[in-house]
Amino acid sequence: MAKLSNKQAWYIGGFIAIVIIYSLYNLYLVDVGYYQSIPRKVRHIGKFTAIIIIYTIGSFALRKYTAEWLMYIWHLLHIVVIILLVLIGIYDWSFGEISAQFRNVANTLFEFLISPVIYIAAGILNSKFSRRNDTPASK
Repeated sequence: MAKLSNKQAWYIGGFIAIVIIYSLYNLYLVDVGYYQSIPRKVRHIGKFTAIIIIYTIGSFALRKYTAEWLMYIWHLLHIVVIILLVLIGIYDWSFGEISAQFRNVANTLFEFLISPVIYIAAGILNSKFSRRNDTPASK
């Protein structure tokens, strides 16, 4: 069995942490019968907290694993989507409940941010481009 490098261990540790947070969020705050009885503002705070935790874990672990340009994409993607979600949330808190279409868009963006998909994509891109850079030009 091959020994993991320090970079790979950071990546796998970050992946496991994100999967655990994602699973706990869904088990205890979404896939429950009392979800609709949770006040809307409390749900917003829970979602925002989950996003920040996932973003922090991913930023910390990927910083040890990926190239700088990939970290830039990670930060840009998260910050842009977080700003969109915060604006939708501010509207929802200030002017009343948003329409079902906006809620669906917000929920989809939220799920995208907290799922491990972006993290896995970053790992795949890093593997693809780091192998290309590691191979000698004479081959």
